[in-house]
Amino acid sequence: MKPLFVRQETVKNAILVASYGTFSTGVNIRKLHHVVFASPSKSRYRVLQSIGRGLRLHASKKVMYVMDLIDDAHQKSYVNYCYKHWSHRAKFYQEESFPIEVYTHSIKDSYGQSN
Repeated sequence: MKPLFVRQETVKNAILVASYGTFSTGVNIRKLHHVVFASPSKSRYRVLQSIGRGLRLHASKKVMYVMDLIDDAHQKSYVNYCYKHWSHRAKFYQEESFPIEVYTHSIKDSYGQSN
């Protein structure tokens, strides 16, 4: 049986989900089209290394997308942990001249109120 990462390069429409710990070193997948950050981190090295994995060239892609999911639950003077880490990552993106588009989604709480 071929290793999972080798098969991902040859299969059409493959979906690979991996944590940073599994995916951090020794992996070369050029056909990677999306990178999703779904946990808080402010490590410049971790962020840029992960983006670099997606920037590898492959004939099947012209662009690579990074989705950085954050929880903006700050209220008044309180700024939550996830949002603080996002502000660090946003600086990395700006310093590297990565284009940024921010989308917001309002989640209703259990009482039907918008946050």
